[in-house]
Amino acid sequence: MKASARRPPFAMQLLRDERGIASIEFAFVAFFAMVFFIGTVEIALEMIADASVQAAAQAASRVGLTTIAPSTGSRVQKAQAIVESILGGWKNVNGTITVSELNYGSYGYGNVASATYTPTQDMGGYGDVVVYKIQLTMPGVTGVPQLFGINELTFERNFIVQNEK
Repeated sequence: MKASARRPPFAMQLLRDERGIASIEFAFVAFFAMVFFIGTVEIALEMIADASVQAAAQAASRVGLTTIAPSTGSRVQKAQAIVESILGGWKNVNGTITVSELNYGSYGYGNVASATYTPTQDMGGYGDVVVYKIQLTMPGVTGVPQLFGINELTFERNFIVQNEK
């Protein structure tokens, strides 16, 4: 008598079937891969924003280092115009730009050490020490920082220069 070939039960056939396994693996990995990719783009954009703030602060501080007064406007207006020209594109992603200056007067003469001294909000005259504060505040570009509870990014640079005489 011939032995009949028994077929495995239906459940066993499903467990051994490997068709479509790549689709299932892709479904598990795709979300994390996309978040990682978009996060990488976000970090790159943040590095560009930080470098832009650095460049704007350096360019604005050069206004005080020159011995020639600007031909039009004040040093403050000239510095703000330079910062706006460099950082203006970040306003397209709801960024806000803040430029502030503190004039510490003639630092070498002990003015700062006195109890009554308060710095003025201007770029000072020749020989004065001035602190430039350039700040760019913006939300994340891709939305990934919001996933981690970071609603606002702030990039800031401070430069201290002594105006040339």
